[in-house]
Amino acid sequence: MDLGGGKYPAYEEEWLLDGSPLTPNRRTISRRDIATGSTGLALTQAQLFVYPVTVQAGDVFDFATILVKTATATPTHSWVALYNGVGASATLLAQSADATGGFAVGANKVQLASVVSNIGTQGIPQGPSTPAITPAGPAVWGVALYNSGATGAALDGMPGGQVAGEIAVTGQIPFVSQVALAATATAPATLAGITAVVGTGVPYVLLSRA
Repeated sequence: MDLGGGKYPAYEEEWLLDGSPLTPNRRTISRRDIATGSTGLALTQAQLFVYPVTVQAGDVFDFATILVKTATATPTHSWVALYNGVGASATLLAQSADATGGFAVGANKVQLASVVSNIGTQGIPQGPSTPAITPAGPAVWGVALYNSGATGAALDGMPGGQVAGEIAVTGQIPFVSQVALAATATAPATLAGITAVVGTGVPYVLLSRA
């Protein structure tokens, strides 16, 4: 049975709601899952929070956007980083510039220091070190949010539950992970020490090309 016969939409609904960008955006949650009327999801200051985001083959990202209800109080460092996973061995792909003024109220769109893509590499059989094809398929990356100051920012998002990472069975990827990180302008090279936690929820984080 084809997708139409199974009553699946011909186009992804989130892509349509995003205005049908030429390069699709990816996100931590659906924009329709943002809780209205809430006080926002508070990010404890000096803690690195990591949330999974699914990416597809061919995805390219330059920017990350978060929606801030309450700004970081007396900020010192604020940034967004992207990792190639959410576990302790995940490595840094790119980071935004450090915003010493903190996350401000409203939509905060930050540019990553380098373009990040989920695109396979190609080589030739005669190449000295590269295989003929290194494929890239769908993957789960981790988007990390960090701010330090007197009080962390509060973001728009989806309220959390009461189980660490919202893991129901072994093998599921945690929705919220966290590790302490002293005030710094630089994202760590790996997520060493990261662990699934009972979080305040999952913020809406959008990765985009433009």
